[in-house]
Amino acid sequence: MSPMQNSEKEILVSDLELSVDYYSTILGIQGEGSKFVDEKKKFVIHLKQATDVTEIHPKKLQPELYVCVDTVEELYSMYLTYRNNGALFAFNPRDTYEEGIRFKEFAIRDLDGYVIAFKTTLSKENQAVH
Repeated sequence: MSPMQNSEKEILVSDLELSVDYYSTILGIQGEGSKFVDEKKKFVIHLKQATDVTEIHPKKLQPELYVCVDTVEELYSMYLTYRNNGALFAFNPRDTYEEGIRFKEFAIRDLDGYVIAFKTTLSKENQAVH
């Protein structure tokens, strides 16, 4: 068994108060202060106030963070919740392929342009994943 328990990502933001509100209200991620933890405690997003906006550098071509979701039903439920809450989307649900594995994914964009993708495995080399 791996000694690793979770993952933490620090994100520099231009307005900590607005970002905390976005992550908690729009995305519904629970947190304490500026630290947000998913229900299963597998990942942590720690928002940190940038001292200067020039310190903020979201990735241009790929998401800042990928969050794996257990089922396609849960993925769509999250998508609908985020959409109804007014989340900013980088892209809507779509199929992607990587190394013979098919995924369904969507991504949200936060107020500073950071992209967080949510994905689930659909199949591995034509075998359904249950």
